[in-house]
Amino acid sequence: MTAYIQKINELVTPLPYVLGDSSKLKKEVHFHPDWVAMIQDNTVNILGWIQYEKVKWLQNNNPEVPGLIYKLAPMDEKMRKLSNVRKLWQGIMKIQEIRDIFTGQPVKETQYDVDHFIPWSFVMNDELWNLMPMDSSLNSAKSNRLPKWNPFFEVFAGNQYLMYEMINERPDLHKRFEACYRDNLHSIWAGQELYRKGNSREVFYNILERNMMPVYDSARRQGYEIWNYG
Repeated sequence: MTAYIQKINELVTPLPYVLGDSSKLKKEVHFHPDWVAMIQDNTVNILGWIQYEKVKWLQNNNPEVPGLIYKLAPMDEKMRKLSNVRKLWQGIMKIQEIRDIFTGQPVKETQYDVDHFIPWSFVMNDELWNLMPMDSSLNSAKSNRLPKWNPFFEVFAGNQYLMYEMINERPDLHKRFEACYRDNLHSIWAGQELYRKGNSREVFYNILERNMMPVYDSARRQGYEIWNYG
């Protein structure tokens, strides 16, 4: 094998490395200086290609895991984009009372968080269709858990539909909704189906449930704990 590698190295373009003459565990590996220089000069591109191929393999073998590429390295919490969603819900709450999906009590403008129905650590995005205003005192209690689907999804969907009605009735709120396009409205189904004008309550609910339930069930299969408030 050593002789064969050496022969190829002499006949064609030099190989990245050749083997030395020592035997067994003492055998050397000699790297060609030109290859070393090339790798050093193109380290970023090579690592990027390796990462890309790794992501493809992992995603193909884990089709139920969304946002897998973002889970390969820690993501800075400061990269979260919730400010425009918060402004949208603030505008709505100045006009219409919004009730917390867990407590049933009105959400206070001065004491609420924008949180994910399906945990952010699973979906790895800040899509508007998965976000809700909730009492800030409950946010830490919910933590990284899934709300029990029944009865909480129906109440969550009710708040989403209320938002949908408001943004289509009031131009000022629709502008705040449009401000969410860049960071919070990437899902094609949400833009083309869920938030299109003219949906009835029943149609809106069905679209939201049809698209959220598979993600929710996938999170359950991945081991996410169910949070049954109360």
